[in-house]
Amino acid sequence: MYKSLQASRAIAAILVVLLHLGGAIASEKYFGISAFSVPFSFGGSGVSFFFVLSGFIILTVHRKDICRPRMLASYIKKRLIRIYPTYWMIFLSVFFIAILSRSLRNTVPHDIFLVFKSLILIPQNNNAVGVPLVPVIGVAWSLQYEIAFYLFFTLLIINRWISIISGLVMLYLFINYAGVPSLSFPLSFFVSDYIVLFAIEMATSIICTSRKVIVNRPISCIYIGVIMFLLIAMDRLLNINMLYERYTILYGMASSLILFGLVRAEDKGQIIGRHRWLQILGDSSYALYLIHYPLISILCKVSLSLHLNALGVIGAMISYIAIFGACLISSVIFHLRIEEPVMTYLRNARIPFQPSSLVKFSRVSR
Repeated sequence: MYKSLQASRAIAAILVVLLHLGGAIASEKYFGISAFSVPFSFGGSGVSFFFVLSGFIILTVHRKDICRPRMLASYIKKRLIRIYPTYWMIFLSVFFIAILSRSLRNTVPHDIFLVFKSLILIPQNNNAVGVPLVPVIGVAWSLQYEIAFYLFFTLLIINRWISIISGLVMLYLFINYAGVPSLSFPLSFFVSDYIVLFAIEMATSIICTSRKVIVNRPISCIYIGVIMFLLIAMDRLLNINMLYERYTILYGMASSLILFGLVRAEDKGQIIGRHRWLQILGDSSYALYLIHYPLISILCKVSLSLHLNALGVIGAMISYIAIFGACLISSVIFHLRIEEPVMTYLRNARIPFQPSSLVKFSRVSR
C-alpha cells in the first residue's frame, strides 16, 4: 500500500468525523450552537474519497485475477475479511450496549430480520436523507455500495463477458434514470452517483499503471485536485449550492486527481504523509469511520451530564476537542489491540473451498 494513500485515508476519515461532530454539537439536544456545524460541513467529501480509493485499490491489487476463477476464493476471502469482522465487532458492541441501556434501547431495531440484513449489509429501502441507511451504524450505508462493487468485480474474475454485460446494463440504467426524482428502491440504489465513483477510480488505476501516460510533475496534479476540492467545498460553505446536485461526482474527480498525483509522486520517490502517526491513523481509518458516530453520541451525553452545556461556547469547545481526541485514540487502540490481531489471524486461516465449478464454467465460456 502506498504510504501517501494511507495518509490521505486518515485525512478523509477525519473529515467525516469533524462533519458529524460539528453537527452533534450544533444539535439542539446537545449544545445548540449552530456555528460548529459550518467549518467542516463539506466533510462528507471524505466518503467520496473512500469510494475512489477503494476502486483504485481493488483494481490495482486484483487486476491479475481478472478472468482467473481459480483466484476467486482468495479474492472473496480478502474482501470479506476487509469489511465484515471489524464491522460486526463494532455493530454488535453498539447494539448490545444499546439493548442493555434503558435510555438507548429504542434507538436500535428489535426486528431480528432487519438486524440480520444490516449485519450482512443488504441495501434497505430507507431514503429519508437520500441514501439507504443502516440501523445501529448509520455510516455503514457506504459499505452497501462497497459490497455491490465487490460483487461486480467478482464477475470480472469469473468471466469478463458477464461483467461487461452487467456493466452495460448499469450504464443503461444510469443514463436513463440518474437524476430522476423520487426514484423507487432498489433502482435508486443502482443509479446513485456513488456507483460512478468506482468506475472513475478504476479508470484512474488503469491510467496510473499505463506507461503511455507520462507526467513529469505529478505534484501539480495534487495541487489541481486540492484546488478543485476546495472550490467545491467553498460552494458548500458559502451556501451557494450551485454544484449541489453533482457534489459526489465532482469530489470524486478531485479525489482522483489527488490520488493520481500521490501515486505517481510516490513512484518517483516523493512520499507525502510518511510520518508514523499519520500512517497509524490511516491504518485505523476504517475503525474510526465506523466507531466515531456512536462514540460522539455517547460522549455528547456525557458532556451534558457534566453540565458543560452550561458553559456555553467554552463548554462546547471543550467537548468538541475532547470528543475528537477520544474518537482518534479509541480507533487507534481498537485497531492495534483488536482489529489487527483478528485480521492477521483470519488472513492466515486456510481457505476452506476452491470454486472448481466456476473454473470449469470460465474455461467453457472462453
